[in-house]
Amino acid sequence: MACSKTFDNKHFSARKPAKGFSLIEVMVGMIIFFLLFGYTVRALAPTATDSHNLLRGVTVAMNACNWYLNDLERRINYLGELPASDLGENDVTMLFSENDFSDIRMLRNLRATSQVSLKGDLYNMRIEFRWGNHDSDYKRPHNFELSRLKTRPEI
Repeated sequence: MACSKTFDNKHFSARKPAKGFSLIEVMVGMIIFFLLFGYTVRALAPTATDSHNLLRGVTVAMNACNWYLNDLERRINYLGELPASDLGENDVTMLFSENDFSDIRMLRNLRATSQVSLKGDLYNMRIEFRWGNHDSDYKRPHNFELSRLKTRPEI
């Protein structure tokens, strides 16, 4: 006698694969990502550090130059004119100490030069900062220059 029993397909069909990732696959993927990310950051970090130091250095130089020119303007307003010793080109690096400017130490090999001239009643005041990123950074010094015009007050 032949067996006429029908079989239900749902019992013998192939099992469908589970959707998603297993915990092992996720962990291996994360380890590979962090290793590659770490090497990339390490490779690019020196460039980013130099750029960051330059940006901070320009900010410090700008603040110090503004302070110096404001001081010159204050003395012109108070005294009516600047002493002859302040006219011409002067090295004013020693005026910028760590006591007054806490971040000035990051401007390695700093050289600050001031140039003040008087034509009639008009002062032309200019200050230039030159520095490097490192103590041995003489090859590519950075510079920042700021200038202002100031009239002699009527006394």
